[in-house]
Amino acid sequence: MTLGKSYNILRSEIDQLLIRKIGISNFPATLVEPIKYIFVNKGKKVRAILLAESCALFGIHYTKILQIALALECIHTYSLIHDDLPAMDDDDYRRGELTLHKKYDEATAILVGDALISLAFELISGEKDLSAECRVKLINNLALYSGGKGMVGGQMLDLRLNPAEASIESIKKMQQMKTGDLFCFAFTAGPIIAGSGSDDEEKLFAFGKLFGLIFQISDDLIDVESTLTEAGKSVNKDQKMDKATYVDHYGIEEAKKLMQNYIKEAKVILEKYGSKARPLITLCESLPNRRS
Repeated sequence: MTLGKSYNILRSEIDQLLIRKIGISNFPATLVEPIKYIFVNKGKKVRAILLAESCALFGIHYTKILQIALALECIHTYSLIHDDLPAMDDDDYRRGELTLHKKYDEATAILVGDALISLAFELISGEKDLSAECRVKLINNLALYSGGKGMVGGQMLDLRLNPAEASIESIKKMQQMKTGDLFCFAFTAGPIIAGSGSDDEEKLFAFGKLFGLIFQISDDLIDVESTLTEAGKSVNKDQKMDKATYVDHYGIEEAKKLMQNYIKEAKVILEKYGSKARPLITLCESLPNRRS
C-alpha cells in the first residue's frame, strides 16, 4: 500500500464496505440515506490511508485491516457532523456540499453521528481475523483517543479557549487532543496489529502527535489563505469565532516556520523504518501546500 494510485482503491473499498455493513445491520432507510450522503465518495479518508501506511511498515497489506480503517473514518466523520452543528462551529458547507444538518436537519445529523460511533466499535469487535487481545487494545485506544481525554476533550477546549488569554502550551494541548489523537490511533494501529512491541508503538505515537500538529497548522492556514471553492468549507471561521490557533498566536509566517520544524522532527522518528516510511515522509512534506 503506497500513497498514490492505491489511495483511490482504498477509498472505494472503504465506501463499499460501509454500504455493506449498514445494509446487513438493517439500519432504517432514514439513516442509510444521510450516512451515504456524508460518507460515500466524500472526503480524502486520510486517516484510513495513514492507518494502512502504518500497517505497511510492518508488512501488513491494507486488505487485512479494512474494517479497522473504516471504523476510524466513522469516528472522524461523526466528529465532523457534530462539529458542524449550530451549537458548535455552525458550518453550512463541508467537503464542498451542504453540511448534514443543512441538507437534512439537526436531529438527523446528531443521530447519524451517534450511529457512526456505534458502528465503529462494532466493526473492530467483529474483526475475527485479529486476536481478541488485539481487538480489545484497538477498541480501548479508539475510545481513549476519541473521547474526553482526546478528540472530544480537545473540541471542548477549542470552544472555551480565549485567544487573548491562551498560551502556546494551551493551544498545543488543545490541537494535539482535538486533531492529533485520532492520528495517534492510525499510526499505533500498525504495531498493535503486527504485535511488534511497545517501542514501535511509542515511536509512532510520538509521530502521530507531531503529524496532528502539522496537519492542524495547515488546516488553520487554509482557513486564512484559501477560498470557499478551494477549501470546500467555510473559510475565515477561526477569526470570526474568535478561536485560538497557531496562526492567531504567531502570525502566518511564523506558523509556517513552526510547521517546518515539526516536519523535521517527524522525519527523524521515521528514520528507523527506512524506505517503507517514504510515503509518510512525502505526505508530511506535502502538508504545507494543502489548499483543502
